Amino acid sequence: MPRIAIMIVFLSIVRAGVAAQPSNILEKSFAFPPPVQWISGNWEVSLIGVAWGPANSPEMISKGHGERFSGKAEFFSDRSYALAIHLQAYATNSSASMMSGSSGLVLIKNVNADLQVPLELTPSGFVRFSGTPGTMDLSFNRINTTEVWDFFPVSPHRKEFLLQSFAFSSMHGKGGSPLASFRVLIRHNGLDVVNALPGLHTPCSDFTKSFSGTIGPNVQVTLRLTQQATTLSGTEQYARIGKTLWLEGRVDSLGNFALQERYPKDHVTGIFKGTFSRLCNGMTGYFSKPNGSRLLPFEFAEVKSGK
Repeated sequence: MPRIAIMIVFLSIVRAGVAAQPSNILEKSFAFPPPVQWISGNWEVSLIGVAWGPANSPEMISKGHGERFSGKAEFFSDRSYALAIHLQAYATNSSASMMSGSSGLVLIKNVNADLQVPLELTPSGFVRFSGTPGTMDLSFNRINTTEVWDFFPVSPHRKEFLLQSFAFSSMHGKGGSPLASFRVLIRHNGLDVVNALPGLHTPCSDFTKSFSGTIGPNVQVTLRLTQQATTLSGTEQYARIGKTLWLEGRVDSLGNFALQERYPKDHVTGIFKGTFSRLCNGMTGYFSKPNGSRLLPFEFAEVKSGK
C-alpha cells in the first residue's frame, strides 16, 4: 500500500478513536426563568448555566473571552478542574451599559467564610479579571445585555460548591449579607443547582388583572392576565379585530416576562417580552412575530375594576 494511503488510514483511525472518547465535561443550561437572580449595583444578574470539567480542556477554554484580565496566566496542579458559572447581566440604565462592573459572585472556600473570586480562563491558564481585587467580570459595550463565564479552579475530587454574591464593598473582606446564594452539586448523571436564595419569588403576589394599551403607535389592545407563581396565562383582544387570542408565558424574580400570543391555542402568532412595573400595574417591552421580525414597542397599564 502506498505510504500516503497508509498515512490517511492511520489518521482516520486516530480521529475515530479521539471522537469516540467520552467527554469529561458536565454542563447544564437553565431555561427562563433562571433558578437564581440578584441585583448588583446597576446590573440585574441571572444564573443561566453551569459547567465543570478539566480546566485545560478545549471545551472549557472555549467559554472564556480572554479580553478583560490582568496578571500572569497559570493552571494549578492541585486544582486542575474548573467550575464555570454562566451569567447574564442587564444594565438598568444607559450609563451602566458603557461600563464594566462586578456581579459580586464568589466561591465560599471553607467554614471560615474565606472567599475565592472568579477568574477568566485562557489557553495559557487562569487570569484575574480587571479591577481590584480582580472582580470586574461584567463588561458592556454600549448594549444593555451581556453574558460572561466566571471560572473557579477546583479539585476534581470536590463535588459540592457554595457560591454567593456580595455587594462590591463587601468583597474586600468578610462580613455583609449575601445578595444571593446557591449550591452546585456534581452528580453521576450531571449537575444540579440547589438551595437557591433568594428563591424564585416574583415581585407581585399571584393576581388576575386587566391591562390596556398600545402595540406600536396606535394598535389598541386589552389583556386579561393571571399570574400563578412564575406562570402567566390569559387572553388578549385587538380593538380592530374583536377575536380572543390566548396568552401563555413565564415571569422571573425581577419582573421580566415572556408571553406567547396564540391563535388558535396551538399556533403561536406573536411574542411579548418585557418587564412589569414595581407594583405590577404596568407592562412595557417589545412585541414581535415568532421569528423576531416586525419588532414594535408596547406599553400596557392596569385597568382598575369599575373604570
